[in-house]
Amino acid sequence: MAALMPESLLAWFNRFTDDAKKLEARLAGRPVLLYEPPEEPPSQTGDDDDEYQFRTQSGIAVPAIGGGEPLAVVVEKTKDNAFQRRVTVGRTSNNDIVLDDSSVSRFHAWLELGDGGWTIVDAGSRNGTWVAGKKLSAKSPSSLTSGVKVRVGVIELTFFSSEGFLKMLKSRAG
Repeated sequence: MAALMPESLLAWFNRFTDDAKKLEARLAGRPVLLYEPPEEPPSQTGDDDDEYQFRTQSGIAVPAIGGGEPLAVVVEKTKDNAFQRRVTVGRTSNNDIVLDDSSVSRFHAWLELGDGGWTIVDAGSRNGTWVAGKKLSAKSPSSLTSGVKVRVGVIELTFFSSEGFLKMLKSRAG
């Protein structure tokens, strides 16, 4: 099975306004990662990117998280691989969630549901993973709460519980 395809935030809004109960059933308690492009693209010249190490592009097909459109993707396992209980995040198409940016490692991090809720773990990536502005140590899980900012390489995402995502859609819909 292929990686999850992110969908435009507009498509999510349309589903919500058409039938919020149906969308709630579709999410069925699964969290969502929301990507909203930055107002200005991250600088890739000058001294301020010394911490940021470039990697090669993967040739990912669009739509992909990391472009110019707000996108959301449900956090769920899509295929059988070595990490059957973990939702993998990375630059290549063999991950469950693909982030199309050269700052993202081929296998960058994973999300996992445990007894205490969802966590994210950096897989030892070159450019790091941050939760709420704090850089994670490799292989050390960090708890995720609805609305928390997660940065994978230079890609900034917001982690939402299904309830939090629906609440966000409702508030933005007016």
